[in-house]
Amino acid sequence: MEQKHWSHTGPWAIQSVAVLTACAGFVFARLVPESTVPLIIGVLLSCVIPQLVGGIILFRRGEVLLATICCLFGTVITMGAAFTLYEMVFMAPKPGAFTPQLLGVFWFVLFIITEVFAIGFGRASWFLLLGIAEVGVAFLFLSINAWSGSETAGVIGGWLLIFFSAFCIYASSALLLGEHFERPILPMGKPIFK
Repeated sequence: MEQKHWSHTGPWAIQSVAVLTACAGFVFARLVPESTVPLIIGVLLSCVIPQLVGGIILFRRGEVLLATICCLFGTVITMGAAFTLYEMVFMAPKPGAFTPQLLGVFWFVLFIITEVFAIGFGRASWFLLLGIAEVGVAFLFLSINAWSGSETAGVIGGWLLIFFSAFCIYASSALLLGEHFERPILPMGKPIFK
């Protein structure tokens, strides 16, 4: 009996990241009314499964870098944001009772981790390095927003999340079509590091 290998789950996981960063970006950029914010909890939680399961399968395939970032997005970022938002929206005794300064630490640590990931992705392509580095900068602006209450920093972070969503759509499409046609269809750029 021929042993089948695990398929590449990267496109599925990255597409879910595109969905969640687009929705979160629209919230932070203030492009949707605040009354819709509680709905993002469901979006975030539904995006956990592709990222977490996809990441586990990628670990099985030996793709440590992509697997790690998928699982980080699927657990810490997505579930962490969903549960924190749930606490702030539904568990607070009154609006504004829970202040977001701790999220400043959360976003800042994610900024640092993401920039390390960006260096690793530079071994695959300059395009991936820039895309991952860009979302790290989004996390930095969200950190500034949480620590200082700067609405401008939150809006900038939101727009950067929207741009990252577009990056994820392109990158996942390139991976998906490349796997399907068994050759590169959409360019991803050359590696920076060997």
